[in-house]
Amino acid sequence: MTPEDAYSIRVISDVKLNENGLMYVETEIRNHDYYSMLFSNDKKVISGHISLPSYYNGYLYYVKGKKEKHLIRKKEYGIEEDLLSLRSISNYTFHRKGILILGEEKINSKTPFSTTKRKYRFDSRGLLRSRQSLFIFDGELRKLVSGDFDVTDVSTNGERVVISATIDDDDFGLANVYEVNVDTGEIHKISEGKGTVEAVAVNKKGEVAFLGQREGLSPWASNRIFFPEKGKSVICGKTCGNFVLTDIFDGTKIRIIYDDVVYTLGQEGGETHLYKVLDDAEKITSGQISVRGFDYYNGKLAYFYSTPTKPSILKFEDKEVDPNQGIKSITPVKVNHHIEGWAMISSNNSPTILFIHGGPHMAYGYAYFIEFQFFASNGFNVIYCNPRGSKGYGEEFAKGCVGDWGGKDMQDILDFTRKIIEDFKLNGKIGITGGSYGGFMTNWIITRTDLFSAAISERSISNLVSMCGTSDIGFWFNAIEAGIEDPWNKEGMEKLMNLSPIYHVSNVKTPLMLIHGENDYRCPIEQAEQYFLALRSKGVEAELVRYPGESHEHARKGKPDFMVDRLRRKLEWFSLHLYSKK
Repeated sequence: MTPEDAYSIRVISDVKLNENGLMYVETEIRNHDYYSMLFSNDKKVISGHISLPSYYNGYLYYVKGKKEKHLIRKKEYGIEEDLLSLRSISNYTFHRKGILILGEEKINSKTPFSTTKRKYRFDSRGLLRSRQSLFIFDGELRKLVSGDFDVTDVSTNGERVVISATIDDDDFGLANVYEVNVDTGEIHKISEGKGTVEAVAVNKKGEVAFLGQREGLSPWASNRIFFPEKGKSVICGKTCGNFVLTDIFDGTKIRIIYDDVVYTLGQEGGETHLYKVLDDAEKITSGQISVRGFDYYNGKLAYFYSTPTKPSILKFEDKEVDPNQGIKSITPVKVNHHIEGWAMISSNNSPTILFIHGGPHMAYGYAYFIEFQFFASNGFNVIYCNPRGSKGYGEEFAKGCVGDWGGKDMQDILDFTRKIIEDFKLNGKIGITGGSYGGFMTNWIITRTDLFSAAISERSISNLVSMCGTSDIGFWFNAIEAGIEDPWNKEGMEKLMNLSPIYHVSNVKTPLMLIHGENDYRCPIEQAEQYFLALRSKGVEAELVRYPGESHEHARKGKPDFMVDRLRRKLEWFSLHLYSKK
């Protein structure tokens, strides 16, 4: 398999049900760019840079555009009407007084920028010159709710309008749920406490539900479905939502639908399923799958899911749509250990690559990974696991690495690796790779052991102190993950430095490639730069690969040519160091 072959897949997204049937979007890489096709009842109706299809009062609506987003309205056999344009449009819904839209205004990025806030830039968005606002379009576009914060979701039953927004704790990304008066823009808080809000929904009766958590700055906390005006909450599996990672480019978002019951996703271990929620949560899908998105309308349910061998499958009634029927994939084997893990074994004499996921509060599981299939098809053994810190196994397990990055989580990973070597009698060399927190762990492990003959860290972390002042979330995230109150005092800095790979760089002997996007604001490129320079200054073989303009998402939805180049470079590095006799 070539890198080009690895990315020659189609992925499904934006499933939408209406009175006319089923709509969905298929996306592929074509002519070095992402190309989408909107299907309605299995018939292709629109293609290009499109997303968010909907059907309302006899019109097809969708968002179109690449650098600038346009909301388009169209009759079945009519011409496109360009209703409005914004820098971005993340959601829209229909109210009796107009179309409610979440989006950002266009900006002039050439002018000076000043701020007094700690959160002044954000990955994949850049400097926060504009914020995501709630607009209403009733022939002309006007703002309803805006400020130096983000409106993150909106829902309406045609009368009542409910939003989530980071009004009170924007620096930390904490949100609450508010009711909005569409005539005045006045808001009234509905939720209580502090926490995250991932999605909101209003049913026909005007009852409100939201998905999130109320435990403040706690990235490890399990999400629940909250009914704020009823004073109750329900959990789906081990956490509501989907934290199972994949590198397919479907760009899915967490959502909930509130009819008579709430429909949402829930995760348990490496599986993600659909649930319906009222007094309790009932799982309504089954199997070793990861449901990625869904829609519900008038008693009918449609959803799309991924498996380790199938990138994207759409399920509606008794029919399944698989846009990748000819794909040849290798099935991973689950490894029974005290943590959940998987292996794709070519032969016991082949070299092996250990993959470490990011987060740390994310998880591997039953979803397709382009990179896993690529390396397995090229003769490598591929192994991966969910160490302490991963989501899907309860809050205690997810919190297991907090204050101890590189401790028990690393031990879980090393124990898993050694068990694989023993169980499958592996004789070849072992490599290691990971991104974000997985990049931190890659950088860290090679300061602790010479087990690995080669390493590649991506969008990685090497210095938790400097990251506090350069990452979009570092000033709070690093502190709570390290278990300290103040990252700026002596005691806080000392702990952060002791947890930083660069503090132990003198121990490294393993050849390391560092891959980074130059516009990564989550784990800024200075993290790779300083580790690379330290390694080269100490005579360790190292290479730094930089991708211009790329964000923290460079390996999941970056520029297609760069993603192909990245796989080629990784294959060459691991082939050179893991197949060699030395």
